[in-house]
Amino acid sequence: MTVPEPAVRRSTLIRSAAVVWAAVGGYLSIRAVLWFRASTRPILPLALLALVLGFVKGQFIFAKLARRNIKRIGELSPHKDKICIFAFQAYESYAIIVGMMGLGIALRHSSIDRVILAVIYLAIGSALAYGSGPYWRGRRA
Repeated sequence: MTVPEPAVRRSTLIRSAAVVWAAVGGYLSIRAVLWFRASTRPILPLALLALVLGFVKGQFIFAKLARRNIKRIGELSPHKDKICIFAFQAYESYAIIVGMMGLGIALRHSSIDRVILAVIYLAIGSALAYGSGPYWRGRRA
């Protein structure tokens, strides 16, 4: 007996990627805001710096990656109507994702100042949120 793969339409796959990217971006951004709020130092310039860095990375790196993923999804198994839901990212990308999660956990448990971590988390979180735009629009590359 074979186990059926959890397959969905390409449009659902693209929307799933949008949800995951935006959710992770939101999580990181909220964590950063909480760290900023706990600080007694002026954080507005640092928060603005993080948002600018996030916008640049989101627009020029993550959005490009998202468009490439949309194209890859469109080309996956052209003879099938539905594709495995886990294909919303290239399988090789999962190793990078696990590594980034491990790095985030290590940073959180490090002695690095929380305000510095807040800048990093807000930059990455906002970059993911900005970069999810092509997924939401369902744009092809």
